[in-house]
Amino acid sequence: MPGLPIVPEGPRPLREPERDSSRPDLREEDLEPLLTRFYATVERDELLAPYFAAIDMREHIPRIADFWSTIIFHSGRYAGNAFRPHLEMPGLTAEHFVHWLAVLERTVDASHAGPNAEMMKALGHRVAYSMQLRLGITPAFAYRELP
Repeated sequence: MPGLPIVPEGPRPLREPERDSSRPDLREEDLEPLLTRFYATVERDELLAPYFAAIDMREHIPRIADFWSTIIFHSGRYAGNAFRPHLEMPGLTAEHFVHWLAVLERTVDASHAGPNAEMMKALGHRVAYSMQLRLGITPAFAYRELP
């Protein structure tokens, strides 16, 4: 898209994680614990927390896990519209999405390494990019190629 400020691979974590073979690849059963850690970080984050304050994340995380299970592992567990709730989040900017992705990548990298972990991060970029376009936000990055 001409004129868009694009960083080829999107936001990077604050520090590049060390690649360590002791971290297993992401499995479907890892999604809920991973997402619980991710949203615990988000709930303490000054920029992102206000958007999640009214949501009971303990109740919502299984649904989010179904979403990720469907797009990473093709489980078909998710049926719904992942975009709709974001329409009710006024004031979202590209900065929110860049920050959300950095937290997601740090969370994944802290406990997982391998093709599925890389797939989750790449799909996170695609989801964030798509949502921004649908919300009328000019993305600050392009989505990463899938591994």
